[in-house]
Amino acid sequence: MTERALPTWRYGEGATKGSWEGHDLGSDVSGFVVDAAQGEGPSAHTHPYSETFVVLEGRARFRYGDGFIEAEAGAIVVVPPDTAHGFTGIGPGRLRMVTIHASPRMETTWLEGDEVS
Repeated sequence: MTERALPTWRYGEGATKGSWEGHDLGSDVSGFVVDAAQGEGPSAHTHPYSETFVVLEGRARFRYGDGFIEAEAGAIVVVPPDTAHGFTGIGPGRLRMVTIHASPRMETTWLEGDEVS
């Protein structure tokens, strides 16, 4: 049996964050592995599909539609399609989570200036 290299989500060798698009892998979902410091995270944006956030470590403040919610390790946040959202790590420590886009290709509409703070 021949071994083959498996795909990776890492942005570079040894990276602690990254992304993947399902269409490259024959999957119906795409996503990110997030490793963010306090104050880091993407500004408000939307997707034409739902996005699920699985918080593994740390705490985040999510923009969710017209309001805000806070989530910590163990929480799952689901944002419906076409709903404005973004998040920021609020410490202490780093925010680590996996985000799952319910689409084989990621499509993002940015609502405010810069993409990532």
